[in-house]
Amino acid sequence: MLNKTTTRIYTARCTDGIHLSDVAIQEHPSSRATRLVDDATRFLLVSVAKKAEDRVLRGTLSRWTREGVQINGLRYRFLGFTEAQVKAGKLMFFREDHEWTVERLLSDFGDLTAVYLNSGYGKYCARLGLSFSATVGSLDIPAEAALRIPDLKAHDGSLHTDGCGMIRDTFAAQVCRKYGLPSDTTGLCSHFSIRRGGVKGLLVRYPDNKFERLCGTQSPSHLIAYRPSMHKYEGGPTVLEINNHNASPVPARLNIHFTVLLLSLGVPPQAFQRLLQDTLDVIGCIDTDREKALQYIKGELDAGLEDDYNQSLYAMLLAQQDLLEPYVKFRLRQFQKTQYEGLRKKMNLRVMDSCYLFGVVDEDGVLGPDEVYIKLPNRNGVLVRDVIVARNPAYYPGDIRKLRAVDHPVLRHHRDCIVFSRSAAHSVPDTIASGDLDGDTYFVAWEPTLIPPGEIQPLNRAPALSAASHGVTAQQAGLRRPSDMPSAAVNTFVNMKFNRLLGRMVNEWKRQVETTPLLANAEFPRQLVPLIESALDIMKTGEDFAKLEADFRALCASYSVVHLDRFVSPLEVLRRMIPEVEASSPRALECDSALVLRDEDPRLWQEYIAEAKRVMPRYNQELSGAIELDRESSSSDFSSHSRPDPYDRETKHADRLKREYQSRYFGGGTRQEYERQRLRASAWYYFGYSRNKPSFAWLGERYLNEMKACESCACGLSSLYAGVAQTDDSVVKRRPTRGIRGRAQGPTFLACPSWS
Repeated sequence: MLNKTTTRIYTARCTDGIHLSDVAIQEHPSSRATRLVDDATRFLLVSVAKKAEDRVLRGTLSRWTREGVQINGLRYRFLGFTEAQVKAGKLMFFREDHEWTVERLLSDFGDLTAVYLNSGYGKYCARLGLSFSATVGSLDIPAEAALRIPDLKAHDGSLHTDGCGMIRDTFAAQVCRKYGLPSDTTGLCSHFSIRRGGVKGLLVRYPDNKFERLCGTQSPSHLIAYRPSMHKYEGGPTVLEINNHNASPVPARLNIHFTVLLLSLGVPPQAFQRLLQDTLDVIGCIDTDREKALQYIKGELDAGLEDDYNQSLYAMLLAQQDLLEPYVKFRLRQFQKTQYEGLRKKMNLRVMDSCYLFGVVDEDGVLGPDEVYIKLPNRNGVLVRDVIVARNPAYYPGDIRKLRAVDHPVLRHHRDCIVFSRSAAHSVPDTIASGDLDGDTYFVAWEPTLIPPGEIQPLNRAPALSAASHGVTAQQAGLRRPSDMPSAAVNTFVNMKFNRLLGRMVNEWKRQVETTPLLANAEFPRQLVPLIESALDIMKTGEDFAKLEADFRALCASYSVVHLDRFVSPLEVLRRMIPEVEASSPRALECDSALVLRDEDPRLWQEYIAEAKRVMPRYNQELSGAIELDRESSSSDFSSHSRPDPYDRETKHADRLKREYQSRYFGGGTRQEYERQRLRASAWYYFGYSRNKPSFAWLGERYLNEMKACESCACGLSSLYAGVAQTDDSVVKRRPTRGIRGRAQGPTFLACPSWS
């Protein structure tokens, strides 16, 4: 996996639309922007609350764009915002000095001013995002080593190769070696989602001789080939930046949209009921069956749904913490509840015979119009069968394509991706919810019960509905001036923040498809699809926001909601299968005796008990504030509309706080420090339970897990949580985690006294 790093930047909040508060330094993913400057704390990211009134906020933004903001006695100048940031209600500022200015920084990104002059501030934001997405800098590719080749077009002018280029095998091997990525036959990295200056897209790995043949070059100096569809603007750094790469895929999940669309295509409800029941059977025994719990949670982690909560619970189970231990039991019940709620809200059913794959083009031209090539070496090998292919987000039944996976020897160097035909009359990815090949991942399933009996004609996305057509005329573009950018920024932010219009449209679509047996085939939902797609792309297209909102209101007014008597939506039938559970905090916390090390050093133990008395009130107060911040920001999560890069997700405030305390008090070090921290973990666990504060009690989690794993294995150090790799006083190093099986005896629990 690509090892993306983080960096520290300043953050602040604006809750009333006027004042800044809660200034802090936080970890954020490293990007081109943070690598360019000498100090990433030059960046300030301000989060605006949803409750801030537009009128008040507009005035504040106008002042901020002129004067900047001041924190800690330092002036930060307005920098802008990316497409992702405005959807979360965030803006960026930059601290200048004699060396670094906003103008210099933007100039180093590339010619973004031309993007604004030609296409408006919305597309400017989207292109600014190339410099702030989570990437790692790789090897430099000078201009003479990057070959520009033409796009492959369908008969109707649509692009078969939209966003898809090529990379020479020997150069790809260098990239893999630089970052320790797999480059052998067992896990070859063959597709790279990249940025390079104003170039963005997917590079597909080809053997050197084939690379030269397909690109029409005989020069070994050409390392990559990019297409016009990948070139977003001129200039910028020539370093190849890696955003993502292919890997052996894990089983994927359905969602409400895919479920509705498959039902609309004729897949029987019983297929989803069976999938749901299988999932419910596993979730139901998570709190009593360790192996099934480990398998299920590992599936969550493998699917990219990593968070501190799941990682922590997985580590507890691997360490053989007893399932009856009060906090472990509570965590398992809480996890169950979260899974049930997720199913009820998102219908995120795991489908074993499915995965998400990068889409690439058949450069060789051997596939038929409705054929694809899929090779999964670590799962099913080469698929030869019918498959369904979809892309998030999807709202039209024709967005799910039924295609035939075939085998072709000439394509066997492609792995862990889906290869689309270049012989179709219209770009195949474009028929799948306006997809392209610039790094989009596609949901692919070969589960027989989910293959619909037929297809619906894909939506005719005529050129008039494409992104380019929504741009302004050359005369209108000529009226834009760089001096107008601040006012354009204010208007764009106020209109587009939090994706409010898109959210309303999507909610209306979800409501309407459950009112009729026609589901997504009903007239009203079908009429909503073009509006939703316009709202999805409005930042790039520059479409008139007010007109789009008026069109949506007019459409809603023209249809009245009619609930048919006795009709129950198939989704509601599924929801009724999901149990309601509670996960109340344990009333009585009894310590596991294996985790209480009081007799090892009674004097030091008491010192850590006294320390816990001092630290816990501060931790609890800060934790309450962090939880409140997370509660406020959770409503701005738009993951239901897309599949964002997990590296771009911000860490929750509560998780960040726990990490800070764990780093401060349980950060490892020398052998002596390790032993002291181990005893501290035990004392805090004991004291935290005595005060009924399990979150504080488990701050020393990794040491508590190690104690339990050692007890379970009846050895000096367990194979699971080896505390030290060396026995001298040098720095303690921890071994990789791996699972252990079985437990011979039940635990012994100690009642904790009340502490005054």
